[in-house]
Amino acid sequence: MTAEVQHQAWKRFALWAASSTAALFLVLLGGVYLIDPYDTGRSPFSTEPDLRGQKEVNATASVGRNPTYEAAVIGNSTIALIMPSRLTALTGIPFAQLSVPGVQIPEQLTIIDWFMKHHVGTAKALVIAVNRDTWCAHDPTQTGTSPFPFWRFSDSPFEYLAGLISMSSVEQAGRRLGLVRSSKTEPAVDGYWDYEPIYARLLADHSRRRELLSQRLNEQQGFADPSFPAVSTLKQKLTALPADLSVVFVFPPVFTAKQPRPGTPRHRSEQACRQRFIDFAAERPNTATIDWWNDRPELKSPDVFIDQIHYRHPIARIMEDDIAAALHSIRGIAPMTSSRKVGDTGAPAIR
Repeated sequence: MTAEVQHQAWKRFALWAASSTAALFLVLLGGVYLIDPYDTGRSPFSTEPDLRGQKEVNATASVGRNPTYEAAVIGNSTIALIMPSRLTALTGIPFAQLSVPGVQIPEQLTIIDWFMKHHVGTAKALVIAVNRDTWCAHDPTQTGTSPFPFWRFSDSPFEYLAGLISMSSVEQAGRRLGLVRSSKTEPAVDGYWDYEPIYARLLADHSRRRELLSQRLNEQQGFADPSFPAVSTLKQKLTALPADLSVVFVFPPVFTAKQPRPGTPRHRSEQACRQRFIDFAAERPNTATIDWWNDRPELKSPDVFIDQIHYRHPIARIMEDDIAAALHSIRGIAPMTSSRKVGDTGAPAIR
């Protein structure tokens, strides 16, 4: 075989290998797209939202597009323990839980957009967690430290396809088909996930947990930007939504040791941010605030907190009563009978 013939043979082989690899890649990408591993509804085979094999953030697109739900809980893990099924029972409005651990402002706004896009004319309420360490302390363009799949919620088909190119998408496709089992607890159909089992080791270590709970923050330093630009960002977002959409701002509680002492720079800064949200709620129709921002007697017990920002079920149940009462007031429904059991602090502020 001459060198020229050998060269041509290798050239044909390289071309065949490259074209075969490209074809295989396109077939694999097309297959993953049709399987729709995150149940975004883009595949022609996607019909009713299906959560099988989904977990935590992997479920968000599916739950958020589900027409069954007419209201959503938005935020990070500080609002995750609010049970949508209980809000549904208390208000008659079908709720979904769309909180994602560790997310900051851009991620939460993306989830709001996704839910509203899939519930045009049917969305009745949003419950938004105003976490002080997120909405007061951060640049509204700053994303969280944990990667968030913005591409799953993108309007761009090219961005979505680019995001699908990963082993995690292939693995998730296997879960969707029931070929791969998840080792983690999957969320409920309405997106609810209980974070307490994640902290089982810490909950069992009483001395370590109490040590973490008792640590005090630096009270001599307030938030970096006293204009709190995130408030304006959220105002712009909600202004573009229907005025008759009920909105409830929930200020999640923190353990008493995380509360800055009155008169300190941190306290003044936190209160200024809190007031901005209260004023915003007063300006916007059909809006309420559930104010668990300041210290309360029921927040002093270590038994109702895992760490300084993650409360436990007894607190969540009372907060659910508050949210339901606010929605009843906004929507002109007769007040419900509350199931409060500890530290009754009165009615929520209705704006």
